[in-house]
Amino acid sequence: MGRYFSLLIVLIGAVVQSTIVPELRIGDSAPDLVLLLVLAWTLLSGLSEGLLWAAVGGVLQDWLSGLPTGTTALALLAAAMSAHILVGQITRRNVLLPPLVAAGGTVVYHAALIVLLIIVRRPVEIGYTLRYITLPGVLFNAVGMLFVFVSLGLLYSVFRPKRVQL
Repeated sequence: MGRYFSLLIVLIGAVVQSTIVPELRIGDSAPDLVLLLVLAWTLLSGLSEGLLWAAVGGVLQDWLSGLPTGTTALALLAAAMSAHILVGQITRRNVLLPPLVAAGGTVVYHAALIVLLIIVRRPVEIGYTLRYITLPGVLFNAVGMLFVFVSLGLLYSVFRPKRVQL
């Protein structure tokens, strides 16, 4: 799958995040589909493509949600870079690390988003956000990452050319 063609996945993810995912809420929290796609793709294909997905997915998510353009993209970039620094690239058969990466990535993403929203002077109730959005989101995203990682892993293995060893 070409680098730019694969961006259709994150485009569809941003649309699903803004239309269907809000219906999956429990309390004030729901899975962060774009975050999961970015983290899974970073683990599968490496940092450069993960950062590309983070930038595109974040800007799309900002446009669809009404947040200042770039805030979500910067938070996603922080999460993708953290995942790459801590874990690096892994094979699609590794199903133990992705939920842990999703849990940690959720914390990094939400912390970065809170800081960025404070910088742009958007009101944020930090205690409420951490208790009722971030903490349940860690659980949602850890479980959801299994499905996202396995699905993207299959696409990755089908569309990426196999390396020939001589």
